[in-house]
Amino acid sequence: MKHMLIGTAGHVDHGKTALIRALTGIDADRLQEEKSRGITIDLGFAHMTLKNGDIVSIVDVPGHEKFIKNMLAGAGGMDLVLLVIAADDGVMPQTREHLGILQLLNIKNGIIVLTKCDLVEDEWQDMICDDIKNAVTDTFLQDAPILRVSSQTGAGIEDLKEIIHEKINKALVKNTTMPFRIPIDRVFSSEGFGTVITGTLIEGSAKVGDKTMIFPEGITGRIRNLQVHGHHVDIAYAGQRVAVNLSGIRRDDILRGHVLAQEGSLKSTRMLDVKLSIMKDSKREIVTGSRLHFHAGTQSILCKLSLIDVDKLTAGQSSYAQIRFADDVSVKVGDNFVVRFYSPLETIGGGTVLNTAPKKYRKSHKNEAIKTLVALEKGDIGTQICQAIVNYGGFCSLDEIRQQFGFDTDIWEREIDNLINQSKITLVGDQAIEWSYREMVGHKLINALKKYHKDNPLHQGMGIAELRSQLLSGKKSMFFDELIKLYNHTVRICDGRVSLHDFQVKYTPEQKKARDAILTSLINGGYTPPTIDDILSQNKKVNEKVYEALLAEGTIISTEPGIIFAAEVIKNAKASLSNLAKQNDGSITLAQFRDEIQTSRKFALSLLEYFDRCNFTRKLGDSRVLYGQ
Repeated sequence: MKHMLIGTAGHVDHGKTALIRALTGIDADRLQEEKSRGITIDLGFAHMTLKNGDIVSIVDVPGHEKFIKNMLAGAGGMDLVLLVIAADDGVMPQTREHLGILQLLNIKNGIIVLTKCDLVEDEWQDMICDDIKNAVTDTFLQDAPILRVSSQTGAGIEDLKEIIHEKINKALVKNTTMPFRIPIDRVFSSEGFGTVITGTLIEGSAKVGDKTMIFPEGITGRIRNLQVHGHHVDIAYAGQRVAVNLSGIRRDDILRGHVLAQEGSLKSTRMLDVKLSIMKDSKREIVTGSRLHFHAGTQSILCKLSLIDVDKLTAGQSSYAQIRFADDVSVKVGDNFVVRFYSPLETIGGGTVLNTAPKKYRKSHKNEAIKTLVALEKGDIGTQICQAIVNYGGFCSLDEIRQQFGFDTDIWEREIDNLINQSKITLVGDQAIEWSYREMVGHKLINALKKYHKDNPLHQGMGIAELRSQLLSGKKSMFFDELIKLYNHTVRICDGRVSLHDFQVKYTPEQKKARDAILTSLINGGYTPPTIDDILSQNKKVNEKVYEALLAEGTIISTEPGIIFAAEVIKNAKASLSNLAKQNDGSITLAQFRDEIQTSRKFALSLLEYFDRCNFTRKLGDSRVLYGQ
């Protein structure tokens, strides 16, 4: 079964609601004010069954210029539009404005319906049809059929149903494997059920029990019940009008313009990169700093515009732009939007979202920004993913990127596998690294180690913590241990130190002699080692460098300032401590340890406190036990 949304469009009082009633038997005007005034004010909804049994949803939009904001809230997600034009009026201002909006929203499929044909002669209808053809030239409705109908007499209604059936039958089936998304157009409380939202399911499929999130608020909940056309269902599909009963979310937390979607599937932002086009009949000029109303899905929010590749935009022109908002919006890459002038309120243009996580562009980086946006606009999916990773700094979470695009699992996994196989990205855990960033880190790594080896020729390598701080910052530093493995052909890691593969410590004869002397002195000193002054007393300049190198490589260990032991002496002290613990039911006193290794209280205490810091022992009252006991 195909699940599709039909929408109306057209000037006020041209018979959109009456046409829906004639097609479905349903009055889409649900407000008392609408019934008393005889005009549609807000969105109305109906459904009809096609001859093959498919049930399609219908949204009726207001035609009055004062309610264009409401019209925009219903226009998103339309699969087939009925552009309604009254035979006694012809093409009117909102006919043209609605047509421009539909064009900006990239709607591809439509039927032109000439209503109220019972009120005028055939010759007049012919003249109106000629005007309509001129009005829709160079639009998606240029080759659309024009159906002449009367909602009062029923003339032409069956023919219209037949054309609708043919159009829906030829339409592509929607992808229902993507994370579900429902722009919310209505929210209310139902006695005995709680919070209910309604909207068009524009992507994916939603099931009872699914975890949900209200964007951009980030409020989580769960689907308790689902209704489609007034009937309870366990699952709803893209293209259907749905009512969703939510648990865990209060009515007051939700507004029209919010988005109900799969938990974690969207990214909220206050800045977008877009491709913006101005309508060919617009009388307004757009410059950087222009204030506009931004409409996407059911969202309507004030924004400021910053043009990137031109100084101003006039009728019929296009440009890359950055839109900045006072509040968060939740859209995906590829979403279409409409912008209206701040004051007076009139539709001036729209476009496509290219990037939901941009950085502010500087004028000096204009060419780089344009190159990035061209790749996002015209590149294939793989190119867009790579560019999105670059925009994050070359290293980011795969989930963050997926939130921008909203691909279904199969497409996403296939594209990621292709990029890995083509060596365009590398994965480190759940992080994606773009190839040029990987190479940049590699160069930075080599240069850092070269400098370190030059400044410290007697050290085995740079400490991991020091290297991490030089290469990565912020959250990226968490992935250093995995990232460094990518460069194992360039570096080696040993005992917590990183060096270039071909680096070797080379002692001069004089330095080797000093090294042997220091080690011999400390080993012979055992648990009563010589002082640092004693160690460095002869040939101090040479001895200091060798001493620092021995500390860096861990051959000698400082248990506290001024006290140094040979590493093998500390190893022996650990063994003695373990044996002593076994002999004394796991508990060792300072005095027992001092007597065991036959040293002074000073050195025994220094060793024990060092073992505490290393988590080999822990203090328990006046005694110590081995860590973990």
